Amino acid sequence: MESSFPVPRRSDLLNQMTRANRLAWILLITQIALLGIIASIVDWGWILKEPRLATIAIAAMVTPYASSIAMQLATKKKRIQDLKESTRFGQFDKVQLQSLFRDTVAKLRLPDDNLPVYIVASPSVNAFAQHFGLGWLFKSLNGIYLNRQTLHKLNPAEVQDIMGHELGHLYKYYLVVDRFRIITLALGAALGILVVQKIGLNGLVGYVLLLCVPPIAWMLSTIPHARYSQTIEYLCDDFGAQVGGVFSSIHGLLKLGLASEVECVVMHQAILSKVAGNFNPSDLIEAINSAIPYGHATREEIQQKVDAELKKRAAGQKKSLSGLLKYMWNSDVDAEGAKELAEQAKKLKKLQALPRLDWESLLPNPNDIYFNEERMHKLISLIESRPDEMLFRIPESLDDTHPPLRTRLLYLWYNRSEIEGKSNYRM
Repeated sequence: MESSFPVPRRSDLLNQMTRANRLAWILLITQIALLGIIASIVDWGWILKEPRLATIAIAAMVTPYASSIAMQLATKKKRIQDLKESTRFGQFDKVQLQSLFRDTVAKLRLPDDNLPVYIVASPSVNAFAQHFGLGWLFKSLNGIYLNRQTLHKLNPAEVQDIMGHELGHLYKYYLVVDRFRIITLALGAALGILVVQKIGLNGLVGYVLLLCVPPIAWMLSTIPHARYSQTIEYLCDDFGAQVGGVFSSIHGLLKLGLASEVECVVMHQAILSKVAGNFNPSDLIEAINSAIPYGHATREEIQQKVDAELKKRAAGQKKSLSGLLKYMWNSDVDAEGAKELAEQAKKLKKLQALPRLDWESLLPNPNDIYFNEERMHKLISLIESRPDEMLFRIPESLDDTHPPLRTRLLYLWYNRSEIEGKSNYRM
């Protein structure tokens, strides 16, 4: 059966990945060549004579990337092997998580590189892979990051699917130029030094040209991303499904979508609350995230906890001297934040008004996301027959990197024979 949606074929995606890395190799070689040319022009003795200017030139390129590394270092996380024996996340403990990861690596026929797997204190159902592309520098940060909520919401097979997806980003489906970001940084730093040497920083022109250096350097390494990022996501879904089968992957995507949908509703209600005006957008989001409980909770229970947290924080700000000073100092900023929140509320309101598929009606128990063969066929038919209804009321259009959950699900379904044919999994 052919899908009525534009669902890609597995073979086409693999061909696209080959073309993407062919382009990525060309860009990498171009960067190396440009670095060599600039290095031959730069007066390296000048650096010793003008260390302050040289530092400014290098910092213009390196500081933004260093900031992202610093944020990752500061992120509250715990490597699985460093967990206490008594620590549990939902049904999982340290031993079970280590066993699941080893089994995932074995089923995907990947090398046992002692890759770090971190647990991140986040209430969202999600995960990500990290590779800074700096060789041995910060190598310990390269790895898989599982949000804590993911372990509370997903079962073992679904967690392995998530692990497999992220392993795909690290071992199988990535752009080669990303593994050599150190070349991009070196190119930008050398170009910055050249600009400062030739133009100087005595006037506005020099500073403007120096600020243009990082975007130019990164542009050379990120060209393939705009075109092939969704290709990579489909193929990483594919890779994860090779661990426990397509059904587990689809179940995981449905749970992810449901959790995101609840977050959108809670966010909308929080913005409309009477105390929302006491927060700028970043503080509001932080307050909401801190209030969302881990594990199973109804939408109403989550909303109550969020409302209580917002009222508590708002009252604390009003009573404290620091809160008063913050208001006086940031009044203009808060005004802009209020406008931004109002715009976000409008978008979320429109989203909540859109028609949505009642796919949960296909389940014997709506609180247990599990489809057998018969019900899965009904789910696919329902999705195909109502193309104008959303699978989830979430702002998927704002994320150009990931395909919509609907097409990710359909990709897995229509390519399942090839996907499961590549794995050790059998139904």
